[in-house]
Amino acid sequence: MDSEQEASSAEITGDDLLRFAEERTDELSIAGPPVVSAPWRILITDDDEEVHRATTFALRGLTIDGRPLQLLHASSATEAEALLRAERGIAVVMLDVVMETEDAGLRLVSVIRDEIGLKSLRIVLRTGQPGYAPELDVIRRYDINDYRTKSELSQTRLVTTLTAAVRAWEQLETVAAANRGMNAVARSSNTIFRAREMEGFSRLLVERLESLLEESLSVLICVAASEISPQPPDSMSVVLSTGVYASRQGMLIDKGLDAELLRGIRRCAAVRACIFEPGRFFIWLGSGKREAVVVAELARPLRSVEQKLLEVFSASLAVSFENVDLIERLDFYAYHDPLTRLANRTRFLAEVDQDLFAHQGGSRCLAVADIVRFSDVNDALGHQCGDSLLTGVAKRLRATLGATVILARVSGDTFAVFGPENAIDPAGLQAAFQQPFFVHGHSLAVQLRIGLARVADCRGNAAELLRSATLALNRARQSEGGSFSLFSAQLSEDVQTRVSMLHNLRAAIDFKRGLSLHYQPVMDVESDRLWGVEALLRWRNDFGEQVAPRRFIPLAERTGMIHELGLWVLEQALERIAVWSRQFGQNLNVAINVSAVQLRAPDFVARLRCVLEFSDIVPERLVLDLNEAVCRESAEVMLHQLQSLRALGVKLAMDDFGTGTSSLRQLLELPLDMLKLDSGFVADVELSASLRAPAASVLSLARLRGLTAVAEGVETQGQARALREMGYRLMQGFHYAEPMPSEQFEHWLRARMPAD
Repeated sequence: MDSEQEASSAEITGDDLLRFAEERTDELSIAGPPVVSAPWRILITDDDEEVHRATTFALRGLTIDGRPLQLLHASSATEAEALLRAERGIAVVMLDVVMETEDAGLRLVSVIRDEIGLKSLRIVLRTGQPGYAPELDVIRRYDINDYRTKSELSQTRLVTTLTAAVRAWEQLETVAAANRGMNAVARSSNTIFRAREMEGFSRLLVERLESLLEESLSVLICVAASEISPQPPDSMSVVLSTGVYASRQGMLIDKGLDAELLRGIRRCAAVRACIFEPGRFFIWLGSGKREAVVVAELARPLRSVEQKLLEVFSASLAVSFENVDLIERLDFYAYHDPLTRLANRTRFLAEVDQDLFAHQGGSRCLAVADIVRFSDVNDALGHQCGDSLLTGVAKRLRATLGATVILARVSGDTFAVFGPENAIDPAGLQAAFQQPFFVHGHSLAVQLRIGLARVADCRGNAAELLRSATLALNRARQSEGGSFSLFSAQLSEDVQTRVSMLHNLRAAIDFKRGLSLHYQPVMDVESDRLWGVEALLRWRNDFGEQVAPRRFIPLAERTGMIHELGLWVLEQALERIAVWSRQFGQNLNVAINVSAVQLRAPDFVARLRCVLEFSDIVPERLVLDLNEAVCRESAEVMLHQLQSLRALGVKLAMDDFGTGTSSLRQLLELPLDMLKLDSGFVADVELSASLRAPAASVLSLARLRGLTAVAEGVETQGQARALREMGYRLMQGFHYAEPMPSEQFEHWLRARMPAD
């Protein structure tokens, strides 16, 4: 230090130090709001130790706006730079201009502003040599707060200068913090808005809060129940907890939180706004349908600017929360069944595909199960009862199968299961449903039909596997009650054959290709005259194969093509009978098979009337052969249709009588004209009296009811003789003639004319 510097130092540490002592009569305090907060941090930088002692003495006990001072000391620009780089929150630096070099202080100012980037730090330059004062443009360029010679800094002036500097620093820091906070809020909002589920949203929220406040927090995020959440209605549970709250994860707040914290949460939910307490704050989030409360604890009180930032942030969080809630609900309804809360078909297939890809091979299977006669529950007890039953079935399936399988509701009363073969036991499943369900005061016995497909027996993805199991279920549906069917390659081939047959049959109906009628005589054995014919449908497919009626007629019935097919048969048969009647002068009767599906159609009688009028055949010469399937239809609807046909004049016959499962009472309630004895009762009538008993009983019943009996399937002379001895008059079978195409039948008819 040169002589001028020594004089300056002596001057300050002598008279000025005495002046500080005279002016200071007690500890100084600059009034401000009584805030409990951190001290003001002041850095004294000077190469004169006496300056440090004098400044410390002058500022002893000083408080500004209720906050004490914390003095840091550096004896060189280099030391000061190191402190400024290492320490945070320094408000003011009192800097000597001349230290290691004549411009060391000014060089440090440049470092502070340009390199360290401390824009808010207030700089008070002090020098004992006025000739070393900085230029005016330097003061402006580096935002130097004040410049004083050391001789000017009395205690009062020092305190005044320092007070103005720390207040300016606080204002600048507040503005800077607000700007940083708003930027952080904007960045955080963009990040959180991309969240798609509540757990991810909660984790991001905690990260952003800690980033915004630059503090580690203990956070509790409580979310209310929604229509898609498993928690009880009107409850609120902890979806994420950190720090001191970490053990509360997953708890309902009513059971897992202390009374004080619970009151704070409920108060926040009631006022629907942020609440700030010492060391803790609450944020309310609401989406209209759902709400949440965020609780956070930190080790210090929040500054005013931070509270305002949190209020702004909470508004942004509310939008993100509403977005997450909406996405979760949309996702739930897209991939779950709302009633049972199980996966739906879409999610089930996705999860099965994922499992198939992850575990090549292995003994796994997919089962599809439905409830036997579930529609009866809906019809008899209402859909609300049916929904409750479905929910109960879902719970029992989950309890029986355990968590190792993928369980879904894939349609109305149909459930699908995928998992290890040893976990999916059809017999065990059916056994689990032996106990009834109690639904709305009703005890309901439930049986399951199950179709099962093994992964090893199938090819393709989850959709193909589900299709295979469904084919097996369709096979099980053909049995009564609860049953089980296993998929096989043959089953798939049968389905493909039926589909191919369906397409070919559709083409045959549309283009009348391969369809024809064969006619089999029905004889009056007493007069040995032709009573009439039975018109029988035949179909030869595009490959030249003759398809048996028992194969394509049920297919036509299931698909509704039977209506077009049946109308074509009626038109062709009646037209041909009309021609033969005119040609040969005989009033021939014609029997035509009609299915229950045809009779179910409301316009069947009207269509038949039009066909009869067009063919010029009197209705009494037409016999409609029915089967026992009509007894399984709605009795009221079917009886009305049959009575309308009788009123039209058409005769009704029960075909294959005695072979079905319908009761005799059901059959005899129908307005019939004829009973046709099934060929199975004809085969052995010539062997013994006991084997003739069924045929004799049918004949006795027909006579008792005033009906005409017809024996079908008569193939031998012995059968014909035995039946005639019983009293049968009308017979039909290969003994008389096999079914013939129209041209052949016409020749047969012409050949019999001389005899007639």
